[in-house]
Amino acid sequence: MKYDNYVCTAPVWGGSIVYNETVWPVDFDGGDLVIPLLYHADRIISVTDTALDVKYKAGMDYELTDGKIRILRGGRIKITPRGEFFLKEIQTESPFKIAAEGGGWLYFAEGDGITKKQVCVTYEHFDKWSKPAPEKTCKLPKTREKIKNKEPFGFAFFGDSITYGCNSSGMKDINVPPYIPIWSVMTVEYLNRAGAFVSHINRAVGGMDSRWGAENMYPLFKDDGFSLMLIAFGMNDGGIEHFEEYTEKMIEDALKINPECEFLLVSTTLPHKLAAGFYREQYKQQAILERVCEKYGDKTALVPMTDIHTAMLEKKRFFDMTGNNVNHPNDFLASVYAQAILRVLGEV
Repeated sequence: MKYDNYVCTAPVWGGSIVYNETVWPVDFDGGDLVIPLLYHADRIISVTDTALDVKYKAGMDYELTDGKIRILRGGRIKITPRGEFFLKEIQTESPFKIAAEGGGWLYFAEGDGITKKQVCVTYEHFDKWSKPAPEKTCKLPKTREKIKNKEPFGFAFFGDSITYGCNSSGMKDINVPPYIPIWSVMTVEYLNRAGAFVSHINRAVGGMDSRWGAENMYPLFKDDGFSLMLIAFGMNDGGIEHFEEYTEKMIEDALKINPECEFLLVSTTLPHKLAAGFYREQYKQQAILERVCEKYGDKTALVPMTDIHTAMLEKKRFFDMTGNNVNHPNDFLASVYAQAILRVLGEV
């Protein structure tokens, strides 16, 4: 099975099937490799590599054990040894030196260096999502009306490397099977397949924070046409100092370009707690964005990715849904961004 937009945008918090949920088989203690999933799996439909090319066999490569997937030793699924996850020496091939909490170094990779170590699990479940799910907004009246009436509009995306699309397989800098688009493209593709007429601009830049966004919103977008702006910073801010001020500056500058513009503010997913120095106060930023949304009334709606990721982390391990083992989503988690945006817009 290759990339299917409707499969990727099927919300993980609804329905009875999860598609291509990722796990990374790491052998930490030499025991059974039993890996938890987002739900209690009642039937595994398929297990494949992340390219969706190789289909693994039940009883030979894996088995279902008490709602979890057990990776069988001696099968075809490659197992990452503990010593290749926690490193004793710095990676010479990586420009980034990621210290591990507790000592040593954490394996880090961009491109598909980590995602090719993961596998995809599609399964059926009967239990339900136990946390609050994103809700359809009653805000953004102009945008929702345009979608309903199939009126053309421009959708602008602004943020950091997560918004840029790192480490999606279809990201232009990676471009490996199964070529799943970055989540901004995935979102717009869904809207257009559903009958909308949406053009889009993505001017996200990796490594940037909300201060940079506040300084660059106007010069980067001043010549563009858009009526919906998505703003998604926070990971690189780390904390909350000036976060509200910079977010409001971006909104005000976008309103100078188009006074009728409406906004989606996306709270960040969280970084890996095992990556020393990265997990700070990102979890506090969503409350600030909620306050900004209240200030701007119907013009601004929240996409609560911090809450969604936090709920997922109660069930799944961080590294089972990362693209670089520090702060980037893989295809599975990136798809959840698209799902959440579409849900807030009332489309899934």
